[in-house]
This record gives sequence, C-alpha cells and structure tokens, in this order.
Amino acid sequence: GDEVRVWVPACASGEEAYSIAMILAEHARLLDAPPSLQVFATDLDDDAIRAAREGVYPAAISADVSEERLRRFFIREHRGYRLRREVRETVLFATHDLLKDSPFSRLDLISCRNLLIYLTRDAQVRAFDLFHFALRPEGKLFLGSSESVDEGSPLFAVIDKKARLFVQ
Repeated sequence: GDEVRVWVPACASGEEAYSIAMILAEHARLLDAPPSLQVFATDLDDDAIRAAREGVYPAAISADVSEERLRRFFIREHRGYRLRREVRETVLFATHDLLKDSPFSRLDLISCRNLLIYLTRDAQVRAFDLFHFALRPEGKLFLGSSESVDEGSPLFAVIDKKARLFVQ
C-alpha cells in the first residue's frame, strides 16, 4: 500500500521528471514489495507539457543515457528515442502556475532545479512555503546548483549542501 509521490515544478520538456521516474523504477525493482510510483510534472508552458507527454527525445541522448537504460526504458524510433509507455504512465504532466495554483500534497520529494533563480525574493519565499506545505513530514527538497535554502530556515534543514538536498 506504500506510495512514493514526487513533484517536478517547471518541468520544461520532461527530462528531469522522466529521469526521476526511471531511477525510482530501478530502485523499486530491487524491493520485495515495491511502492506505487507517481511523478507529477508541471510547467506554465502548454507546448512544453505537450512535448513532455510525447516522451520523444533526439538520438543524441545516447551520449548521456547508458545503453542499459536506453534498452530498458526507451524504444528507438525514426525521430530518436521514445520513452516506453510504462515510464510515461508514471509521470502525470499538467499545466500549472507554481505561485498561483494549488500545490500538490503528501509528497515525498520535490525536485525544483533551476526555477527559483528566476523568481523575485518574495516569490522564492512563497515557493518555499508552498513546498513545505506540499511535502510529507521528512519530505525532501532537491534544488539546482545555483539555489539554496536560507541558513537557519525554519522550514528546511540541510541534508547535503553540495548536492542541494534538504529535508522538511
């Protein structure tokens, strides 16, 4: 009955969301009783969401994705590589405004890499409040290399400052 829930705000064309889905699937295969997996991926851009749902990436991804992962998670097509249906079904894409729309809830992880650097200080504070609300107790927040939680934040503690990983 366990479930792992992840949110990737500002997902663009879906690479990060699908990468997380693949890593979770790989780990789940090692467990006797794997949890169900759900990755929510959101963005303001309708065109980016449509492209992400397609799950098609150029052949050049073979330089960054291992042969094993290409075999396990992708199907070779004339346009490049398409993620297999079972991976695409793990990720729910939606148009969503982080600062205006209601956040997801009961999340285990939020991966928000390289969005906060584009927000004003007030919008960043609002985003951190939303992330805190959305995460379960002990939920994790993963930020981009140019982002961080303020020292002494009452909302998040550092797990690994270099990796930009925080806990609620």
